[in-house]
Amino acid sequence: MTLLAVSVLLALLAGAGVVHPLWARRAALIGDVAAGDVLDAEARRRVALASLKEVEYDYAAGKLDDADYRALRDRLGAEAMRAIRAADRLRGIEAAALPDIAVAHGCGFVNPPRSRFCAGCGARLA
Repeated sequence: MTLLAVSVLLALLAGAGVVHPLWARRAALIGDVAAGDVLDAEARRRVALASLKEVEYDYAAGKLDDADYRALRDRLGAEAMRAIRAADRLRGIEAAALPDIAVAHGCGFVNPPRSRFCAGCGARLA
């Protein structure tokens, strides 16, 4: 009889150990890590940079002529900068402290901020 009581007690304790995390999770508040407007701004930033990268790949593959490439690059570059500054402003980073995207002298390849050399042609950036 004592063995049965101890077995039942151990089974109840094991069951409580398994069920407790599930029960506690149900009672927990679920919320976003960041505010919705910050998440939206980050998403716009990622999409703008991905679009700019896609234009670079299309031009390198010969799918775009020079005029279309320059028009798309200028438009998407400006849109990417607006999205980056908006995302940084919402995250609390001062947009004025960020350097503009560096553009190489001859090839026009758009490089990340603080780049010392162009990723398109290898020229030294000022």
